[in-house]
Amino acid sequence: MPFIENVKTFVLWAMILTSVVLTYLVSTYQPAYNVLDQGDNSYIEIEDIGETKSFTDLLYPSQVISHSGSDRSWVHPAGDNYLEIMETLQEFELEEMELTGSHHAPGVNRSFNGMELIFDEPLEGDWLEYLVGIDEDMILIDRVDRIIVTETSGGTPSDVAIRFVDMEAEEVYQSPTSVTVSDLESFSQGIALEETEVEPRVLNERDDSSFQPVRYLPVEPVMERVFTYETTHIAPDGFIHTLFTDPDYVRQYFQEGEDSSYTDGTRMMDMTNRGAVLEYVRPDLTAGSQVPTQSIVRASQEFINGHFGWTDDFYATSWSEGGSNDRASFTMHVQGMPVFDSNAGSASHYTIDITRSGNEIIEYSRPMFQLEERPFEIDTNVELPPYSEVETYIEEEMSTFPVETVEDARVAYSMSRQNSIAVFEPVWFVYARGQWHEVDMNSESVTEEVLEDGLEQD
Repeated sequence: MPFIENVKTFVLWAMILTSVVLTYLVSTYQPAYNVLDQGDNSYIEIEDIGETKSFTDLLYPSQVISHSGSDRSWVHPAGDNYLEIMETLQEFELEEMELTGSHHAPGVNRSFNGMELIFDEPLEGDWLEYLVGIDEDMILIDRVDRIIVTETSGGTPSDVAIRFVDMEAEEVYQSPTSVTVSDLESFSQGIALEETEVEPRVLNERDDSSFQPVRYLPVEPVMERVFTYETTHIAPDGFIHTLFTDPDYVRQYFQEGEDSSYTDGTRMMDMTNRGAVLEYVRPDLTAGSQVPTQSIVRASQEFINGHFGWTDDFYATSWSEGGSNDRASFTMHVQGMPVFDSNAGSASHYTIDITRSGNEIIEYSRPMFQLEERPFEIDTNVELPPYSEVETYIEEEMSTFPVETVEDARVAYSMSRQNSIAVFEPVWFVYARGQWHEVDMNSESVTEEVLEDGLEQD
């Protein structure tokens, strides 16, 4: 009998130990999900997706004009040209800010010696403490559409002053600086790597106002280079770990084609356009009742910094606040110039968009590819006609909109991306009826020529 009792005791202990082990395994079990087969695409490691950027890194002038009396030149945004201008501005130590008369308002007949920076959207006056050397309590202006660095005439305490233009309030404020005329001349010569003569034009005149939205448009042909880059696809893994509070509860669902969705029940992340675009939304959040504590541009900067950062060169080009939601868009720039169109037919391939409700980011979209650090060594240039020929072409050949509705015009890039190759071709764009329109006056596309020139495609 002792033998039988020993066997029973052994079996009982074995069952107890087995139960303890199984209970532990069940409590720590995590289901394993199959990783999607990514084919031959190459991917960036999660920790290398992007970089953090400071607030001032995102504020970028749409145009810089060099003034020499009545002569004006467009300073091309080649490479880091405009970034160097913005960095130099931060070194200008400003004194008191005072209101000046409307004789300094933008107009076709205004002439001075210096430099003019124009922005896509008015900057908030409070941002000036980050852009120039001025104390917060000295800032008197609410919005800044243009920053003008100019030589001054008699009656001012300095040789060089900075003027800040508020087009909505129709006000110009001026601050003296410690910069000398020779300093300003050296600065202007240092950044003027490539210039094109321009003329001032008012395309949409404001009635009964001395403050006119002057645009500076080339009066001679413009030569710009075509850039071709290898691109690398960005895997969604890193965004799953940052956009969802608990990635372990995220489930993947397949849609038509190569699109897919990820959700934890309250948040959703869609990979659309064959995985080329990420679209994130929080449908569980409705219009927020909280008053935002910071601007949408600042909130977007912090959000993207905290969710695997910025890839390539994106700058703030439009933002709006008020109503139920706030929105901000950041446009890709290549070699200093913006991208305004693509063969994908959607701006989401070259813009990062943020929507905020109250203090919460509720929508976020971005392209899911990254350009290689350097373009291919392909020396292809395009000569674009002066704006006068663009006007004639719109009037005689285009039926999309009348030339009288054009409010702005600019040389920018049109992107053509096939597989892992992206080609950026300089083209004329005009702003009419609330959007940018490409004006391609060439019968043959440089994009096709480059892609057919022997570049390897996937």
